[in-house]
Amino acid sequence: MQRHTEIVIPTRGMVHARTLESLKRNGLGDPIIISGLPIPDSHNTGVKKALESYPSYILILEDDVVMPDGAFEQMVKRDEAIVAVNYPMDNGYETICRHNEEILWCGMGCTLIKSGVFRVVPEPWFETDHSYRILEPFGLEKIDNPSKYGGLDINFCMKSRKYGFKIASLEGMEATHLRVRDLEHTDRSNNGLYEVYELPSISHRQEY
Repeated sequence: MQRHTEIVIPTRGMVHARTLESLKRNGLGDPIIISGLPIPDSHNTGVKKALESYPSYILILEDDVVMPDGAFEQMVKRDEAIVAVNYPMDNGYETICRHNEEILWCGMGCTLIKSGVFRVVPEPWFETDHSYRILEPFGLEKIDNPSKYGGLDINFCMKSRKYGFKIASLEGMEATHLRVRDLEHTDRSNNGLYEVYELPSISHRQEY
């Protein structure tokens, strides 16, 4: 039986061409693109729409992340509830946090999730009103997030783990994280084209 996958791309309004091209190279197409909604409403709305077709999997791919070639096939082969691909962040850290080799949370930039997770974990799946702080030597503290922006991926992973779902990753694969320089000055530089650059490869491992 063929496993149906829906692709959700939450976006602030601009999806990189390389992001869409990476879907095609992985044999995927026709993503659900959610624009014009704030984070995390864009993620929740995209997942709700994806669930309408009763897929086996939902792939969340952020608008500035390029999926590695062959990643989708490998993610499906893992046959785990949540499978993430690492991608670099601005601070140089990876998007996967581990403790004793168990993954506590992962970024949603390139993540394959079995649809059953969303049918077990209660809504809203993605929230930004709080986050978590790592305490030394071990432990987590729940904290308010006044920015109403970050923390949606951490919260989703923490709730999923609470309901018994494990998180896996594709070791040895890394997605590309893109950035746009001088977004508001394209009429005065580079002949009106956006200067898109890649963040450096991951150099720091998240652990506690």
